[in-house]
This record gives sequence, structure tokens and C-alpha cells, in this order.
Amino acid sequence: MNLQRFKTLLLREWMQHRLGWLMVMVLPPLLVLALLPFGQLGPDGALDKEFPAHGADIVAFGAMSLTALGVFAMSWCVNMFSLSGLARRDNQDRSIEFWLSLPATHVESIGAPVLMSTLLIPMLALCVGGAIGVAMSAAVVVKLLGLGGLAQVHWGTVWGMGLVGLARVLLGTVLMALWLAPITLALMAASAWLKRWGAPLLIGGTLVGGAVLKKVYGTGIVFDLLTAQLNDAGYAFLRMDKTTGAVAPEHLMNLSVSEFAQQMLTNLQDVLAQMAAPHFVGGLLIAAACFGLLMFKRSRPA
Repeated sequence: MNLQRFKTLLLREWMQHRLGWLMVMVLPPLLVLALLPFGQLGPDGALDKEFPAHGADIVAFGAMSLTALGVFAMSWCVNMFSLSGLARRDNQDRSIEFWLSLPATHVESIGAPVLMSTLLIPMLALCVGGAIGVAMSAAVVVKLLGLGGLAQVHWGTVWGMGLVGLARVLLGTVLMALWLAPITLALMAASAWLKRWGAPLLIGGTLVGGAVLKKVYGTGIVFDLLTAQLNDAGYAFLRMDKTTGAVAPEHLMNLSVSEFAQQMLTNLQDVLAQMAAPHFVGGLLIAAACFGLLMFKRSRPA
């Protein structure tokens, strides 16, 4: 793989689709900000009464975090929905001959759009959402607690925790993409070989096969593996259960930024330990096989 060529292919993806990606990231939260003065989030002061010691901090941190995660979720869903079509895009628009004429390997030409859609754009969405979340947090504080609420917020602590949380979910995005790789690449491979029927046939075949195995042979291995893969992907993004040291909202603002960072580090260590699971390694092998099928299909586009 030539790094400079690969960067050029990544730039091609960005130049070709950046407007759509940015609109998905920016327009929804800006629309919420514009409508916020006219909407109703709840009874005035409700959060302050529930958490009297740190009400304003929790409102600010919650609004900032939910904005970043909301922007990420929208961008991620849009990219996942269109991912299977990436395998057939160059054939559909008849640009495959041009790209095959370039001195780029199939690894590079396939890897660039996959990397952009599954990793780089979702990570950018998190950063964009976090930046807009700063404005959203101030707006929600004013909405719920009035202008005086801005003075009640310990902004240094809120922003510090926000940066720590952002670093954690950025890394979590990478880990989640690895967990989901066998699913996303299998859908792409099916779409490349079977065209528009590929993804429906793969999904339908998996559901029917899993049901038959469970009904006839009494084993739920297909559904169990899928459930484990999806659950661990979600945990990898941001594991939030009692075994990881994650804190409840009412106790969150009792932590300093360094203590919160330690909580996130403990959280991350637990997630990384989970990657030793056999179904994670097996999933990577399936992903590699599906990527090989994509390269083989691209080498014979007719």
C-alpha cells in the first residue's frame, strides 16, 4: 500500500461527499438551537431541584454530551445505511474503468471509502457535535435555569470532563468499528456479488438459518453470536454498566476532571480486555475473508 495514494483516495471521498456529510452533522443541531427558545424541555428548574448541589453543571454537561452523541448517531446511521452501496458505486456510475486504470491497489481503492464511512466521518461527527454542544449546553442552561444559571456552571470542570469523554468515545469509535467489521464487510461483499439483492438475502438468510438451527437443532448459536457482537460493539463505544466503574449522573459532578479521567480509563481497560473474546477474533477473520471477496470482485468488475 502506498500511503500517499491512499491519502489521495481518502481526499477523493471527502471532496465527493463532504457536503452531504456536513449537512447531516450541522443542520439538525443548529435547527434544535434555533427552535430551543420556542420549545419546552420540561418544568423550569426541574433538574436543579433534582440535583440541587450540581444542577447547573449536570444540565450543561448533559446537553453537551447528548448533542455530540446525537450528531454522531445521525452521521453513523446515514453512513451505515449507505455502506453496502459502496461496493457497487463505481460500477453503477461507470467510473470503475477509470479507477482501475490508476496505479492503486484494490486494498487502497476499497479501503478508502470503507475507512471514511465507518471511522473517519463518525469521528469527525463526534468532534463537530462536541463543538456545537458547547453552544447547546449554554442555551439549555439558560432555557432551564435562566441567565443566572450560566454563573452557576463550573465551566472548567464541564469542559474538562467533556474533553475526556470525547477522547474516550473517539477511541471507542475505533473499537466499535472493529467489532462491527464482520457485519459491515459481509453486507458489502454480499452487495458486491449479488447487487441489490445481496444485503436483503444475507439478512434474510441469516435470520432464517438462525431460526432453523434454533427450532430443529435446539441451538441459538447464530443469534447468540450476533447479540454478543452487537452488545460488545456498543460497550466498546462507551461501556456503561455497573462492572466498569461508570458513575450515575447525580454523582458525576462530585468528581474532579482527573477522577473522571480515571473512571474513563478503567472503563477503557475493561473494554480492551473484552477484545480477547474468541468471537472478536473470529469476527476479524470473517471480516478479512469478506474484504478478500470484495477485492476479488473488484478485479473482475464485469
